[in-house]
Amino acid sequence: MILSRLSRLLSANDGARLTGYVRWSLAYCIAQGVTLALAAPIVGALLEGETARAAAWLVPLLIGTTVTWQLQYTSVRGGFEIALALLDTLRHRIGEHVVALPLGWFTPANVGRLSVTLGQGVMDILGLPAHQLTPLMRAVVTPAVLIVTLALYDGHMALAAAIVTPALAATYWWAGRLGRSVDSSAHAATAEAGERMVEFAQSQLILRAFGCGDHGHAAFDRALVTQNRAKRRQLWVVLPPLLANSWVAQLSFLSLMACATALALEDSEPHRIAMLVAMLVLVNRIVEPLTEVAIYSAGIRMASAHIDAVETILAARALPVPTVPAPPPTRCDIAFHKVSFAYSPDLPVLDGLDLTLPACTTTGLVGASGAGKSTILRLIARFWDPDEGSIQIGGVELHRLDRADLMSLIAPVFQETYLFSGTLRDNVLLGRPDASEAELREAAGLSRLDDVVVRLPAGWDSPVGEGGTLLSGGERQRVAVARALLKGAPILLFDEATGALDPESQAAVADGLRRLHGRATMLVISHQLETLSHVDRIAVLDRGRVVEEGTHDELVALGGRYVEFRNARAAAEGWSLPTRREPARNRPG
Repeated sequence: MILSRLSRLLSANDGARLTGYVRWSLAYCIAQGVTLALAAPIVGALLEGETARAAAWLVPLLIGTTVTWQLQYTSVRGGFEIALALLDTLRHRIGEHVVALPLGWFTPANVGRLSVTLGQGVMDILGLPAHQLTPLMRAVVTPAVLIVTLALYDGHMALAAAIVTPALAATYWWAGRLGRSVDSSAHAATAEAGERMVEFAQSQLILRAFGCGDHGHAAFDRALVTQNRAKRRQLWVVLPPLLANSWVAQLSFLSLMACATALALEDSEPHRIAMLVAMLVLVNRIVEPLTEVAIYSAGIRMASAHIDAVETILAARALPVPTVPAPPPTRCDIAFHKVSFAYSPDLPVLDGLDLTLPACTTTGLVGASGAGKSTILRLIARFWDPDEGSIQIGGVELHRLDRADLMSLIAPVFQETYLFSGTLRDNVLLGRPDASEAELREAAGLSRLDDVVVRLPAGWDSPVGEGGTLLSGGERQRVAVARALLKGAPILLFDEATGALDPESQAAVADGLRRLHGRATMLVISHQLETLSHVDRIAVLDRGRVVEEGTHDELVALGGRYVEFRNARAAAEGWSLPTRREPARNRPG
């Protein structure tokens, strides 16, 4: 039932408030039915010309109307309070759950579903208590009260009303079932179109650079066509039962009128006729709520589908959280023991990896693309758990640490650098918001961000734009390095931290990292082997395993995979574009 599903989304306290809202709404619906029933004797008395008897019923009618208005106000207010509670609870629950999900969950389909759910989906769910649940309850309770009232006047009319009411309910159920059969495809098409739209906007630089601006929107166009077809199909499937619901409502009212007419012809006494006319007033109020709820059927159905999406997101398996977290480690050495990991069953990355990073040393990782270097950094940050084996910091397995404790130990700089809309200062202070001005300037100096600060018109207060679009790739990378250094974590993880920098900046940042030697455990991935020439140890990866390990000089003397990789990099750096007179070649390097 929709109410029980809403209750599961709310906290225990707000769930009790939902129960209170339902009770007030039911009281309002009953009061409305009783108040409408009080109108019947007034109509009957007026038709018989007995104004005194009609006037006698006005006081109960006035009292009933006042009580109904008060209950309606309380019900509506309660509905909006529940909607606001849902808004707060849903976004917090989804947000807290999403940050605990492994990165493998964030496929394009899941990200699209999450975006739609947090946007339009949440608003549709809020519409249930704010606008739709009360009419839904009124469609059940008010007609039931009026049918009981009809039974007091005439059993035949009450029986007829009791027969047509299930017919209306059956039509409503049929419309909902047909709608649900096409809703999922329509929602999926909408999410796909949104995903393609974002992709099209983000890829404008590439599309225009390669002259594809006019026809690079083929995928976006296909998604829009698919969405249009899905929406048209949804309309054609849903429209007939909605029209049928209206027709059945009108036919039900006509049937009850025919029943009343037949009863009037059977007994033409003025009192009897007046009573039947009064009953038709009640009949109209029986049909009206059932017709009204059909208007809200699409919204109720869409909200139900979005609740399905929320439940799917919340049911996604998060990384396990320790019931009793282990104390934070007192040392910061890192050890991989027989670690195996695969992004999917057919895509193994690490295979029985053994790797040790002694505390306060710098270790470099070298290997071809796909060897597992970036995966190792992400496993240390616990973006995933390994399929087999264990990873320890200071002798404590990662999965036994509280997430906040683990995050306080590490400061990563990944290849994909993202900056938040704000100032340069804001983005660096994300590393440690309470850092002093001196600490901020020290981190800027080590990362060579100070050169950027001097060059920008507003210095530290210069805006960076959403995603850092107002800065160059190298400048964004310096911000990321400064942010990590400012955090002051005992473990620093650098994944191509200098890859987007010019040679002079690379040398400057590398010098800054060397000055941190002995102050933190550092793991550095770099295809620029000069960056690794002064690290304590270098581990060479191949097919998810460490195949060589030692210092730069030791690995050069070994003449193995490290030397092969070094020579291949030198050959790649010596590549030149062909001229008109000579083909492309590799210069010796």
